[in-house]
Amino acid sequence: MSAETAGGRRPRKGNEDEAAGPAIDPSLSSTLIRGIEVLRCFGPADQALGNAEISRRLGLNRPTVSRLCKTLMHLGYLRRDARETYRLAPELLSLAYPVLSAMPWRHEVLHSMRALAELCNGNCSLGVMSGDSFVHIQTAGSPPGWPHVPDIGQTGSLYRSALGWCLLSLLEEEERRAKFGELVRLHPEEFAAYGTKSREAVERCHRDGFCVSYGDWRPDLVAAAAPLGRTADGLYVALACAVPLYRADSAYFETDLGPRLASAAQSIRYSGTFALPRGDRGKKDSAD
Repeated sequence: MSAETAGGRRPRKGNEDEAAGPAIDPSLSSTLIRGIEVLRCFGPADQALGNAEISRRLGLNRPTVSRLCKTLMHLGYLRRDARETYRLAPELLSLAYPVLSAMPWRHEVLHSMRALAELCNGNCSLGVMSGDSFVHIQTAGSPPGWPHVPDIGQTGSLYRSALGWCLLSLLEEEERRAKFGELVRLHPEEFAAYGTKSREAVERCHRDGFCVSYGDWRPDLVAAAAPLGRTADGLYVALACAVPLYRADSAYFETDLGPRLASAAQSIRYSGTFALPRGDRGKKDSAD
């Protein structure tokens, strides 16, 4: 297994007295952090985990993991299956509902997303920035034989995806420098490989209103994305379309789909829900 777990989370290293790394703020609750880390161990490829595996990933002893899991089961966030391994429980979805209900504009852009998905005969997804990742919050289109359908709640890398690059482009310059510094600290090796490409994609977003990724996040996909903007409550939002690599035509992405995405993003911004960074206002939206 790589440095990151199959569920997309980086396992914590250290002994049981370390809650989330050597530099944790002593004013934080280490027990709460441990409990959340247990939940973050699970992912699409890690749907069932036992005490021993959770203990190994988090660097905690088995009795500690057992108490944490028992507490999470009591709260309804974990359950046991027939093999006596742990699985995430549906109660977790109740935590996500208030987050999604605070984004009513997801439904307002769905018509445009469906049109874009039909246009490229692929799918169209809406994503927001969350820490060092993006999170899908809406998806339209699901063609037969599709290799990957981004579902709500699915996460991906900010620095190796078209959607992530567009989100980075929405940060003010000082914020972006800080975010790049955070990515360097969290993912030094990967960011060393993708840092230059990330900066170039951000510049392209500022210049052209879109960027394209050729298999950077998922090797079997090509994706074009456009930044939508920042909401009044501080969320950074971007729009992406993807098709399987085997039928992706770079000329189509560069001269047709990409500009269409940028144009769609511009039209959506007329609703007033999304605003571009101060330095970009008027740059892309006055291109016509």
